[in-house]
Amino acid sequence: MVPAKLKLSNFTSYGSGVPELDFTKFHMAAISGLNGAGKSSLLDSITWCIWGNSRLGESADQLIRLGQGSMFVEFSFQLDGHLYTIKRQRVLKGGGTTALEFLSGSTSSPQAHNLTEGTIKATQQKIIDTLHLTYETFTNSAFIRQGHADEFTTKGPTDRKRILADILGLSNYEALEEKAKEKIKGIQSGLQLLEYQILEIEAELSQKEDHSEKKKAAENKITKVETQIKIAEEKIKILQKEKETLNLASEQRKKLEQNYLEDKKELEEILNQGKNRKSKIDTLKLQLQKLQGISGKLEDLKSLGQEKENLEKIKQEQLEIEKKLSGITGEINLKKQQAKNIQNEIDKLSLQLTESLKAGARCPTCGQEIGKDERSHVHNQLTTQITSLEKDLLKINFSKEEQILADLENKLKTFIFDPQKYQQIITQLKSLEEIQKQKEEMLTIQATLQTEEKVVLEMRTLYQNKKSQVDKLEKEIKGLPDLSGKLAAVTQEISATEDDLNSIRSEEKEARGLLGQITELISRTAHLEKVQDQQKEKQAFLQKEKGAFEELALAFGKKGIQAMIIESAIPEIEDEANRLLDRLTEGRMRVHFETQRETKTLRQSSGQANGEKTPGIIETLDIIISDEMGERPYEAYSGGEQFRVNFAMRLALSKLLTHRAGARLQFLVVDEGFGTQDAEGRTRIIESLNAIKDDFEKILIITHLEELKEEFPVRIEVQKGPTGSTFEAVGT
Repeated sequence: MVPAKLKLSNFTSYGSGVPELDFTKFHMAAISGLNGAGKSSLLDSITWCIWGNSRLGESADQLIRLGQGSMFVEFSFQLDGHLYTIKRQRVLKGGGTTALEFLSGSTSSPQAHNLTEGTIKATQQKIIDTLHLTYETFTNSAFIRQGHADEFTTKGPTDRKRILADILGLSNYEALEEKAKEKIKGIQSGLQLLEYQILEIEAELSQKEDHSEKKKAAENKITKVETQIKIAEEKIKILQKEKETLNLASEQRKKLEQNYLEDKKELEEILNQGKNRKSKIDTLKLQLQKLQGISGKLEDLKSLGQEKENLEKIKQEQLEIEKKLSGITGEINLKKQQAKNIQNEIDKLSLQLTESLKAGARCPTCGQEIGKDERSHVHNQLTTQITSLEKDLLKINFSKEEQILADLENKLKTFIFDPQKYQQIITQLKSLEEIQKQKEEMLTIQATLQTEEKVVLEMRTLYQNKKSQVDKLEKEIKGLPDLSGKLAAVTQEISATEDDLNSIRSEEKEARGLLGQITELISRTAHLEKVQDQQKEKQAFLQKEKGAFEELALAFGKKGIQAMIIESAIPEIEDEANRLLDRLTEGRMRVHFETQRETKTLRQSSGQANGEKTPGIIETLDIIISDEMGERPYEAYSGGEQFRVNFAMRLALSKLLTHRAGARLQFLVVDEGFGTQDAEGRTRIIESLNAIKDDFEKILIITHLEELKEEFPVRIEVQKGPTGSTFEAVGT
């Protein structure tokens, strides 16, 4: 990773108008400024942008400039000839949100490719996978942070090994180790299944001899139950025939009993009907006795009826003559009225004729005075009208109608109708209606009596026949035995025998099922023996394969190839660190790595036959520091000496990292630490940096010492003002 450009806004002490830092304009530079000016914040912005981490840990909200609601960092870098850009933003609003973008190519170019994933976590992992570098590995090798220069030196052996493994790119071997372990786990599951299957086969094959005995016992059992089934079936057939016979006889008896009850019921009904009809006949006879003499009375009243009819005929003829008289009288009166009207008109016209002859006469029609010329005309006209009316009067003649009227009046006098006598006859005839009803009732009673007497005779005959039939059925029923008890016993015996038969058949089914299973087991025995051989062969193959993968897992593990690679890398680190220490201390100090050491606890060695105990050997990564006084603990050295050791160690790790393809890092950062060195020590550190500068594409040294910053031709001078921190690149 080679830094290219850095942009930031509202990050820690920096405000919003910070200039862009262009790394492409220098190879090595010093970041200088007073304490608290914001020198280390520039490096914090890079680590926060790449990994979301800084000196303050993962708490991004503390990095936002006081009084601001958000911050933003954009960092571009070159890697394997490609330009990448990371943009990270943090906003406090709404509980705090983070945005992360990962781009390939120039952000101003349309060919830029967005590598951002769906989540921040996934995008972060993609950045780490691209760099092959975690935050911890970076800070423990290429980034010598202020106050953390001794992190690798002071860490325990386990952490040192883990950091070295990350630097050396040993994660691939860990992945291979995990794959081998997964393979072992899968094979182990297969072996357990095979072992279970083989045990099942062996358990089944162990019963091979017992199968023949069980088969013979099952066959004997089947033969026995087949005989029992045959006996039971024959018994049921006999009992069913007996039951059918008993059922037939029982049905016949039931039918006779049913017929007997029905006939007996009919006999009782005939008897009851006979009694009812006898009572009815007696009642009818009594009614006939009461109606005797009705016929004589009825004959006397018939003559009155004839007389009534004659009177009614006379009355009707009178009414018709009176009707005709009324009509003739009306016609005569009408003609008389017509003659009277005509006569009145003639008299009126005659008067008008007389008046018209007088002087000053007026026209009867218009009322105007009649002149001499018109008087003759009026006289002729009136005369004509009078003549016409006199002719009409002569035509009216009602002498014929008067003659008819006289004849009708004479005829009417010949019809004599006595109303009083007619009323008496009507009164007498009312009693005739009642007598007629009684007569009709008597005739009805006589007819009913004849019918009832005839029916009674028939019912007597029917009763005698039905009585004879009932007596015969009663005698037959008494002669038949009652089979209900025997039938119930036979039915119960059949049911019990069928239960026994079902039980025997269940035994037969069970025996046949057992025989089928045993036969199948016997037929499977040869097959199982072959399967057993196949499974054992497969078991041996899997065990061999498991052993191979166990060896691979061990080889890929921390104690295998990884340990070998670390062992091979340690001399390189040791040599490079001592080469730098030789320059920094004029050959006074050296470091040495121990990868194994003896345990304090003694244990029995497998090679000792006499039981003698020896110290054990454990894997470690201890750092041994020595000077002209010999080996001493790290804490026994002065601050300046400790810094030289740490500086040499970290530069050695950084150089190792640049030589390893897995990390692809060409960037070194040294943050402070020079204050513990005297003038000669600082000069030697500058000489060491110049000696290794060609091994790195970019080197940044952070310092606040005025005399030291002058040693670097390119400086990034940081100042802090009222609007926040800012910087200026000098010498680019």
